[in-house]
Amino acid sequence: MMTTEPLPGRLIRGAVGGLVSGMIFAGVTMWFASTQPPGKAEMPLHMIASIAQGGKEAIMAGQTSIWVGLVVHMVLSMAFGITFALIAPMLRTNGTAALIGTVFGALLYVVNFLVLSPLLFPVFRDANQPFELFAHVVFGTVLAFFFYGSGVRRQEGFLAIGPGERAAAR
Repeated sequence: MMTTEPLPGRLIRGAVGGLVSGMIFAGVTMWFASTQPPGKAEMPLHMIASIAQGGKEAIMAGQTSIWVGLVVHMVLSMAFGITFALIAPMLRTNGTAALIGTVFGALLYVVNFLVLSPLLFPVFRDANQPFELFAHVVFGTVLAFFFYGSGVRRQEGFLAIGPGERAAAR
């Protein structure tokens, strides 16, 4: 029997999943930034704050706030989680959710860094692109975990290990 999760619950699941995935993303990105010269863990938050506070010039003038960066990042992460929640009912298995979550993260990278950034936010050209792709893929994969066993996947366990239905029927 197929069941769908009510939209409000799914949107909340997406917002929470986006928030948690975004926190992991921010933490890993800040760690990575601390290992690169000049070794400033807060730089990614200043970069994201520049979206709302005036671009690279604001960073150079010391006018960006890590708190604004954190809020902007978390709001965007929640919005991306809600977006994923809208497509979740189409994902029939946990494996499909994981795969599409990973692809979703990669697509976020493409849109954010290859489309929007060159046009609107040139400060992000300074980011390490291979690492950003990796971080976005992790974001999408972690986000997908929040949809395991929900909605149409309710009858499927978190991990479906063992012979499939066809193999068991033989």
